[in-house]
Amino acid sequence: MWCAGPLLYQLSDVLNSKEKRFIKYWEEQRAGGKWRYYLLYIFAGTFVGTIVLSFLAGMFTPFEFSTVRLIAGASLVIVTIITVLSWQINENRFRTIVKREMDEGKAMDER
Repeated sequence: MWCAGPLLYQLSDVLNSKEKRFIKYWEEQRAGGKWRYYLLYIFAGTFVGTIVLSFLAGMFTPFEFSTVRLIAGASLVIVTIITVLSWQINENRFRTIVKREMDEGKAMDER
């Protein structure tokens, strides 16, 4: 997998602090791989979502065990969609920043 870390740190005077933090964060996430990212966030998100939604459902409706299974299934689907989309959005953002920095670096070299 391609990593632009050293290049981006050389051009860090062009990046703003938000982009620097994002690049550092996303390079760490990418190092673990897409499937580890998916497994971690889908598992953790489904667990937390099921607990929160079960609590809310218990407050407003008669609570049954079948409700927990329905909530867990819905939570799994929702969290999976959010996780896949967040990977794609972050990957596109990372590639856009890297491409912009590489283009600016080439333009500086040509001067």
